[in-house]
Amino acid sequence: MNRIALAFAAAVLTASGALAGDLFATAYGNTITQTLPNGSKTMIYVNADKSWEQHTGSHVVKGIYMWRDATHACFTVTDPAPKNPAQATNCSEITQGHKVGDTWTETMGDGQAKMTLAITAGR
Repeated sequence: MNRIALAFAAAVLTASGALAGDLFATAYGNTITQTLPNGSKTMIYVNADKSWEQHTGSHVVKGIYMWRDATHACFTVTDPAPKNPAQATNCSEITQGHKVGDTWTETMGDGQAKMTLAITAGR
């Protein structure tokens, strides 16, 4: 499971143009692309029905999300079913906003490596 993509997808989705009360509205119908330092790419799709998908090459992971509170989104992997259900959910704080057309970098979990993220129109 690529938990990195989920953690950073949450930061991507808050946008100044989002519909009132729906912080992920900018992502619906669009593509979030995460590029790791080694060049590998993951495409992330977030849907209005509170489902999500991430595609890395031919590998697809699907799940659902919910809001824990006003600033924390929790993503749960449902397909393929995780071997350890205790590791199925990953929550992230939403601290910044981006809009369609933005590209930026984020520091990875090791605190040093950088990944590039972009949100583009369409799927």
